[in-house]
Amino acid sequence: MLAGAKKRKADFTDVVMFVAIASKHLRMIILLVTLALTAGLIFYIFSRPVYSSKSIIKFAAIGTQTPDDKTIGGDRFNPDRWLGEFEAEHIVRKTEAALGNPRTGPGRRDKIKLVRAGFDTEGNIELSVFSYDHTWVLLFPPKMVEIYEKYELEKMANQNSAEIAKLNSQLELYMKAFTAQETKRAQALGGYDAETLAARILELQTVPKEIEFLRSKLKSYEEIRLKLQNNLKLSDSERLSLLSGFNDEVGDVGAFIEIDDKTKQSLSPAARPANGTVIVPPSFQRASIGDWENLERQKLSLERTIKEQSLIYRPGHDKMKQLFKQREGIEKALKEELNRALARFEIIGLKMHKRYQSLDVLHPQYRVSKEQYDKYLLEKSLLDKSDIDYLAFITTINRRKAELVLASSNQRVQIKFDRTEPKSYDIPVSPNRLNVTLMFLGIGIALGLGVPFLLEFMDQTVTNVEKMEEATNIRGLGLIPDFEDTVAEAYPLIFSDGVANPDLIENFRVVRTNLLSSAATSKFPQVIMITSTSPKEGKTVVASNLAMSFAQMGEKTLILDANLRRGIQHHLFGSRSSPGVSNVLVEKYDVADACRPTTMENLHILPSGDQLEGDIELLGSPQFAQMIEQLRKRYQRIIVDSPPVLGLAETSVMQPAMDGVVLVIWSGQTPTRAVRTAMEILEANHANFYGFVLNRLDLMATMNRFHYYYYTNHYYNRYQSLTRQQGS
Repeated sequence: MLAGAKKRKADFTDVVMFVAIASKHLRMIILLVTLALTAGLIFYIFSRPVYSSKSIIKFAAIGTQTPDDKTIGGDRFNPDRWLGEFEAEHIVRKTEAALGNPRTGPGRRDKIKLVRAGFDTEGNIELSVFSYDHTWVLLFPPKMVEIYEKYELEKMANQNSAEIAKLNSQLELYMKAFTAQETKRAQALGGYDAETLAARILELQTVPKEIEFLRSKLKSYEEIRLKLQNNLKLSDSERLSLLSGFNDEVGDVGAFIEIDDKTKQSLSPAARPANGTVIVPPSFQRASIGDWENLERQKLSLERTIKEQSLIYRPGHDKMKQLFKQREGIEKALKEELNRALARFEIIGLKMHKRYQSLDVLHPQYRVSKEQYDKYLLEKSLLDKSDIDYLAFITTINRRKAELVLASSNQRVQIKFDRTEPKSYDIPVSPNRLNVTLMFLGIGIALGLGVPFLLEFMDQTVTNVEKMEEATNIRGLGLIPDFEDTVAEAYPLIFSDGVANPDLIENFRVVRTNLLSSAATSKFPQVIMITSTSPKEGKTVVASNLAMSFAQMGEKTLILDANLRRGIQHHLFGSRSSPGVSNVLVEKYDVADACRPTTMENLHILPSGDQLEGDIELLGSPQFAQMIEQLRKRYQRIIVDSPPVLGLAETSVMQPAMDGVVLVIWSGQTPTRAVRTAMEILEANHANFYGFVLNRLDLMATMNRFHYYYYTNHYYNRYQSLTRQQGS
């Protein structure tokens, strides 16, 4: 569908298209209808006559008034299920045998064709019998009721006896298992003190996490301590910076902490204890970062002042002495901060080591308690699950036994044969002549209409412009009919020996106009590649006629034959093949000399040239792109006849030098899948699609003729408006 155009609604043209499809397959439609009617006639002649009867059977469910009430068993009565049991195949077989006609094989019925039962409005059963013998339609219903009642009594007795025996056996097994499991439960859980284990786990549950935390902190502590010991050149400020990065609390102010002699000696004399116990002073609490950093900033500021004043005063000057004294005071304060930080650091390490040792002792206790408690929970869970299951089984079995005992003393339903409705039983109800005729006529019409449309649906070749536009998302530029040899030569041109072909001129004028209109939304079409999915689709004829159409407009046009394997453009225009593209690319022949005029004004041709070694590989080379650029300056329009896309690489490698591509599709021959594959190959090489041309449309086919004239009348008017817009 054209870009910006709304999708066409269904109208009379769609009806005409369907009629065209039907006319295409008219003989097949007539044949299928005739065969269906013949099959109906054969069926009517050779089918066996069928007789029928309708009987009324009184129905009552014990303890209920309607089939919707609950039965004694407690389950809601299901009429469809009961009717299925009543008219079951084995009941029909037993009834036939009782009437003296046993089955001779599985599925074979010599007398009875069909038996169907259902409830009427009064709650009784309507039994319909269809038989090949008119006497059986009267004998079969009462005998079937008798056989079913006998079967139900025998089945219920056998089922109840077998079911109760089975339930008793299961009950005995479950009781033994339940007793054994209770004993096992007492033995399995008797060795656990669950409450004590749970309390111990709650008490120690933070131990593993705290151990991991202390292990990480001790690792950081050792790293800082080694840096302080090994790097003796570190300044006091650098040491304080390392110590300030270790964040931890010594303890509450006034708390007692046991320290060793080495740590005691590192403390300041004012904070050093007489024995191995220290009371945490306020100075040991973690100070703010600003304490020593402020001193460091004061020192740096004082250093700058000393440096500046040294340029003015001598070292022995009073002002310099005063500055030196201030610096010594700051350095002393920094030293004291360092001593306090070192003492605090050592005390923290000692505190963490002691805490880690105490937790390390508790961790095995936690692990043992946790393992015991988990084992207890696992065993208890398994025992609880098994206990619940056994009790549920025992309860279900006892309830089921009670239901069976109650059901065995009552018959669920009671049925009694009442009457057979009067009618002429010796007149067959099937086959019916009118019904058979209408049925097989309908089958014939359905086949006659369905098969042709199915064949059209399964046809994957391209025959319709609009469907191809939807499938490929590129616009259709025009339709080119397939002219017979009596009308035109094998390669029809719009101008041949100076004589114009008016039909072809109009077709390619539409293609040209649509191609030019694409410049509004795409790249300007100066260098246009004409290609196809495979050979013999007519791309060469389309390329030559499109070039002649542009030349007819007065544009200086060049037809460039890029099919170096089988180029034939020079034959169409009565020219020689060389020099051409291959000579320009391989032999460095001048491209201006290789281009030569044709018999038509404004149209020049650059043939494929001689077949030279390595010429095909140069189609994607910079030399080819340079040749195209030179031709752009000489011609307003360049039409490139390229090889097919599938199986050859030349078309893909030439894409960078092209403005866009026009894809030629052979109507009724090219599969849609091949077109999509070719488009994917070109899109992978960044091709710009102007659209496609549906070529070689067979006008001898009724549907194709309709598509051609519909496309010409409907789309050509739109293209004429586009031409007027371009002219204005």
